[in-house]
This record gives sequence, C-alpha cells and structure tokens, in this order.
Amino acid sequence: MNNFKKILLIDDEQGMQDLFRFLLEPQGYRVFTASNGQEGVDLVKNNKYDIIFLDVHMPVMGGPEALKKIKEIRPDQTVIIFSSSSDPAFSFETRARELGAHTCLYKPVDIDTIQQLIESITKKK
Repeated sequence: MNNFKKILLIDDEQGMQDLFRFLLEPQGYRVFTASNGQEGVDLVKNNKYDIIFLDVHMPVMGGPEALKKIKEIRPDQTVIIFSSSSDPAFSFETRARELGAHTCLYKPVDIDTIQQLIESITKKK
C-alpha cells in the first residue's frame, strides 16, 4: 500500500509539478514541490521523503549543488535526477551517480518509467 509515501519534486517547471500531483496523488502518494534547489534543500532540512526527484537546470541553485547539499543532510536519501538534455557519453549520468543520485532520467520523462521506478524503490523501503 502506498499510503503516506512522500515524494518531493524539485523542478522549476510548473507542468512537471502538476504532472507529478496528477499522476501520484490519486495513488496515495503525498507530493511536495519546490521551484529551485535552495527551496528543496530547505524542505529536506526539516522533512523526510521516500524519494526526491531533482531537476538539473533551475534558478537560484541548480540540481548538482542541491544534490550535494541534500546528501550532506540525509546521506541515505534516494534522489533521482532529471536532465533536459541527453548525454551520449553518459558523463553527466556518471557524475550524478558519483554525487549520490540513484539514477538519471532524461526529459521528456516517460510516465510509466516514473511509476515503475517509484514502485520499485518504495517496495524496498
């Protein structure tokens, strides 16, 4: 049962925030959002989340810096990175994993992929 699983989406795109709420709240997830990395880090200081989805390119504080700070606050936090550009050499994905990301997804993100990823992660917890 997915009741009370908490998802944090840190993304400056309102469309992504709306999509996550529309997709996940009817399934029993609580979706929290932040519009930039600093807002997301501030939320992580005071709250625990089952999964954090983090965009790379945002105002104020971008994804890589936010990921570092989140991992300092909560080393075991599951963080999935979104990037808007595919990297054929996978150097960004490798760097994101080195910083502690669970995986890296490229926009536009497939809804089924998001759901499967959330289900597999939350079943392990």
